[in-house]
Amino acid sequence: MKKGFLKATRDNGVVYSANSCNFRLTREDLSKLIENSSVAPGRRGRICSHHSNDEPVHEMFVAHERDTYVRPHRHLNKSESMVILTGEVDYLIFNDVGNLIECYRLGEPASGLPFYQSTRTDLYHSLIVRTDWAVFLEITKGPFNPSDTVWAPWSPAVTSGEAKTFQKRLEREIVCTEQN
Repeated sequence: MKKGFLKATRDNGVVYSANSCNFRLTREDLSKLIENSSVAPGRRGRICSHHSNDEPVHEMFVAHERDTYVRPHRHLNKSESMVILTGEVDYLIFNDVGNLIECYRLGEPASGLPFYQSTRTDLYHSLIVRTDWAVFLEITKGPFNPSDTVWAPWSPAVTSGEAKTFQKRLEREIVCTEQN
């Protein structure tokens, strides 16, 4: 990564934050994010263009490996948008008791698949990464408050021994649409 980033390693991956008000990324930066995330906890990482958790808009370039478990969750009073930059994911939406109600295959723009997803309500959602790596731009409202994220009570925690089994079951059972 270039000098324009501050690095932090957390339990759930590596996080880089921009240390300039004039921020841009290159393909090389995204490749380096994937490389650094491949040896990070949870094999995931992100580059934040916001400087602090208190900012009103949070824009994050997120890298997830194929086996990354994204625990189903919802955000209280926040929308969340994502643009797929590389790779493919299945975007899952669940009802309050854990039944899958929608699933969309998303991919980078050149794939011909939908590449943008916006969830405007308090819906439980998750991702299944379908390629070796997926990188996406995620945008949501700040400031960051951990209590704004509600983990689905019917899903195992990331640190649970049941997480991988739950994820593999979802991967086998879901059939996503490729239409908008």
